[in-house]
Amino acid sequence: MPGVLPDTHALYWLVTAADTLSGEALVSIAQNQDAGTLYVSPITAWELTIASRKPAHKNPPDLGATSPATWFSQAVKNTKSKIIPIKQRIAYEAAEVVVATGHRDPGDCYLIATARVKKIPIVTRDAIMQAHALCGYLDIILC
Repeated sequence: MPGVLPDTHALYWLVTAADTLSGEALVSIAQNQDAGTLYVSPITAWELTIASRKPAHKNPPDLGATSPATWFSQAVKNTKSKIIPIKQRIAYEAAEVVVATGHRDPGDCYLIATARVKKIPIVTRDAIMQAHALCGYLDIILC
């Protein structure tokens, strides 16, 4: 496998509650950690920052006493992930995701674009991404 890209919730669970992930996801993540091909997108840092600032009744991720930036940096280090930078090709593809699928979540559009450009699956539980995978638009590993 050429690598995997955890969705934001998958990276969060990998760090905070790995038993929440499916066996298939854990095996794939472990294999890619060993191979040096576990990737994350900087858009995950953006999504975590926004989510951590939600009101408590909306169930924000618990990043502890650290800032989202520190939490993300530690998560990348602790999971042996590599960051895939968002360059022009991914930015263009993210716009194409909107056109091709009608998807309106900017974070998801960038994650999908990154996976499509790099030709790697996304580790996710997101229902919309699952629907896109069913029609062959992207590959996922259900977590």
